[in-house]
Amino acid sequence: MGRWWAVVLAPLLAIVLNAAAAQAAWAAGRVALIVGVSAYEKVPTLANPAKDAKLVQQTLQKLGFTVTVLTNPTRVQLLEGLGTFEETAKNADAAVVYFAGHGAMIDGVNYLLPKDAVSSSKTALTGTAVESARLGQALIGAKYVRLVILDACRNNPVASRSLGGNTRGLVRETSASSVQVVTLMAAGPGEVAQDGSAANSPFATALTQGMTRPGMTVGELPSYVQAEVARMTENEQTPDLQGIWPDVHWTFDPNGPAKTTLAGGGGADLTKIKWEKDQVFWQTIKDSDDPADFKAYIDAQDRGEITGSFRKLAQNRIHTMEKSGPGSFQVATRSAAPAQDLVTSAREAFSRGDYKSAAHDWTVAAGQGNGAAMYNLGVMSLTGKGAPKDVAAAARWFKASGDAGHSGGMVNWGLCRLNGFGTAKDEADGFQWIQKAADKGSPNAMGMLAEAYYRGRGVATDPRQAAGWLQKAVDAGDGPSIAQLADAYERGDGVARDAKRSFDLYQRAALSGDAEAMVRLGYAYEDGQAVRADNVQAATWYQRAAEAGNSEGMSSLAVMLENGSGLSQDYARAADYYRQAANAGDARGYLGLGSLTARGAGMRADPAAAVKLFQAAAERGSAAAMRNLGIMYEAGQGVSADRKKALDYYRKAVAAGDDASRADLQRLGAR
Repeated sequence: MGRWWAVVLAPLLAIVLNAAAAQAAWAAGRVALIVGVSAYEKVPTLANPAKDAKLVQQTLQKLGFTVTVLTNPTRVQLLEGLGTFEETAKNADAAVVYFAGHGAMIDGVNYLLPKDAVSSSKTALTGTAVESARLGQALIGAKYVRLVILDACRNNPVASRSLGGNTRGLVRETSASSVQVVTLMAAGPGEVAQDGSAANSPFATALTQGMTRPGMTVGELPSYVQAEVARMTENEQTPDLQGIWPDVHWTFDPNGPAKTTLAGGGGADLTKIKWEKDQVFWQTIKDSDDPADFKAYIDAQDRGEITGSFRKLAQNRIHTMEKSGPGSFQVATRSAAPAQDLVTSAREAFSRGDYKSAAHDWTVAAGQGNGAAMYNLGVMSLTGKGAPKDVAAAARWFKASGDAGHSGGMVNWGLCRLNGFGTAKDEADGFQWIQKAADKGSPNAMGMLAEAYYRGRGVATDPRQAAGWLQKAVDAGDGPSIAQLADAYERGDGVARDAKRSFDLYQRAALSGDAEAMVRLGYAYEDGQAVRADNVQAATWYQRAAEAGNSEGMSSLAVMLENGSGLSQDYARAADYYRQAANAGDARGYLGLGSLTARGAGMRADPAAAVKLFQAAAERGSAAAMRNLGIMYEAGQGVSADRKKALDYYRKAVAAGDDASRADLQRLGAR
């Protein structure tokens, strides 16, 4: 008996100790400072900040954070609290500072108001408030997550005057710490946040809901919060993000990995899987006529199954359908309820990779006349997922779906006719099918009509008609059309050129999940023509595009990290993003990684490996890579010196548009 107890007690004790050790590790790795100011002494009081701070506190505690709370602190108490927290945050995995209360912008600087702040004059306010940059300084010592959340500048209907003079809202951070710390503001620059009439503000509600979504990463959180706040406030408020994450794959879920790696680690792999499922799910519903499909997409993100990159678009489509009335998007067929159930179960099976079950259920539903099922069977035949790849079969399914009244089927059958995919080419007929879908209310079809008018496909070229259809598509909730309309305003194609309008549309598209629009925003912030130059904001959008799987975003951020453009120079992170871009087939990814490898920047120099990377970039059309190969062959670096090959690569580079190679040819006495 004694031996039996001895054998059992040992592992039981070990289990208890391990659980305690795990809890202690979470506590040491996750720290937060929560500040809520409602009871002001000399400025108007606010209803929700104290309650919002309590909500955020409870949420973070459930997520394994050790939380320090300051309720209605004076200026001295707030500064002392930040000083203490700065020591606490050193070497923590994640450190978060949340401030809820009054904020004001004065002369381009954000100030947060403690309870004893005085707003009788600029001098009084700046002397009794705390610069928001002080919050970021308190987080510098954290390793993987440094997050400042500014739930300030509330819309306070009882205030008799605006705090901070004639300006509204806050500005983006410009202090040194803004490069190293991510700041999530409750409202965009120059805007005020709604205090809300419910128990908590819209921002605090969306923030805490997002943090507690299964597997929610820091990279995914901002998009979720922005979409939800915009929905709850009917697009009157959109939170703003600034800064890049040291590790976008860090998850709030305490049952998930507390630490992941930027590339090649479990967190990156999990995010990639969720992103791929997200893309598949969206492709199966983007042309749907049924609001339930878009609600199912949102539910899938809420369960942590997909990244939810298109959440805002899904919400827009639901809103558009509901606003248009029940008949506007109704499928012509009168499918029985079992058919709809089969369509839903098939879509869920398809999203988890069970193509056999999806094909079975869609086939049965198609036999009952369901247009959505026919459409998805066409997608299967087109992609080779769940059915043999057969373009002709896909065309037949799209035709049947269109005949059944499904707008997605009409669009894809129209594209088949326009391009001769699986059927005889007939551009005029293809245009008519897309016109039918547009007349039926399909936002995607409206965007397709715009493209047809721009290209003269099945109809005479007419840029003004094209731009008009793009605007209709945007108004109807079509995501890709937002960026296309932005491009039209940028080029003055069918509309008067308008850089500001173009920028605003790119921003709207980016907030709706369009990764290419995110990259265009990054470029706009770098060149500073349509908006004030802001390298940190450029990097913010490049990283968000990279997180959405965009290789141009990956390589653009890598360039900034390599050159130290607005960011701290970091060869290791630059190489990481170049590698991700190269893995996605991006020429600049291969070029940048090759350059770092050749120079030994942040890694051991390896000229032979650099040559292979340059060759991969050159094969993808990079003129700079062609010139680099010329240099390597001329100097005999990583390869045997070969003057003829060097000249050949210099000539190829000139033909590809590299003027510097022309000088190389002249130097070598060649043409």
